[in-house]
Amino acid sequence: MALGAAVIGDIYKLEERGQAIGVFSAASLFGCAVAPPLGSITAAHSSWRVMQVYLGVLGFCAFICIVFCFPETSHPGSRGVERILAEGKRIPTWRPIFINPLQPLWLLRYPNLLAVSVAGCLVLLTDYVMMVPLPYTIGARYNITNEVALGAYFSLIGIGNMIGAPLVGRLSDRVVLKWREKRGGMWYPEDRLRPALFAALVPIPLSVLFSGLAVRYIPRNFGLVVNLCCLLLNGFGVVFALNPCSAYNVDVMHSRSA
Repeated sequence: MALGAAVIGDIYKLEERGQAIGVFSAASLFGCAVAPPLGSITAAHSSWRVMQVYLGVLGFCAFICIVFCFPETSHPGSRGVERILAEGKRIPTWRPIFINPLQPLWLLRYPNLLAVSVAGCLVLLTDYVMMVPLPYTIGARYNITNEVALGAYFSLIGIGNMIGAPLVGRLSDRVVLKWREKRGGMWYPEDRLRPALFAALVPIPLSVLFSGLAVRYIPRNFGLVVNLCCLLLNGFGVVFALNPCSAYNVDVMHSRSA
């Protein structure tokens, strides 16, 4: 996901970047919509271990495609290796490289990146607050024990993600263009975060609140329908808040966007 956003930052212009990240996210989040029902059907009729085999095979196929078919998207002259080659130095064909996985955390010393990262973390947590205990909240309250039905309910958040991702991507681009025009051509990266404010303040907290109230106080089919609507709304709101944040990170850290 991180490299995908960085590649989009390399090949798309500022005013197209949000929409491109939105389409990329929608395609990626397609898995969130189809995985729960597929996994539950497999678990009900075979074994959950079968899905691990499928995921391994698909992951290996994706790895092969990336290794042999994916082009370099960095802008010419922006990589250190090109400067070494320009100086006429020889680069070995293979050498061990140590990458410190904790080093990127040093970027959080920038207050704007820290704030956006913490906000994104809290927003995404609401997805898991609703999904992880679903068999013990919606399932137990409405006597749903069928694995396939529970898997279908999980997929509603993924469907909401898929619907919201391309919409907010296009909206964030339009907001950037609108405010840049208002300032006579001056661009502020924070303009892209404006759509995320609405999502973080309205659909995300309200979907969690109403789901909890419905599980506690609304019985039978109507309560179940309210909860399913809340799951869909939460998935929509979460991606509506996260996608502008991803595009913003690429905007302000273009040279280190990955």
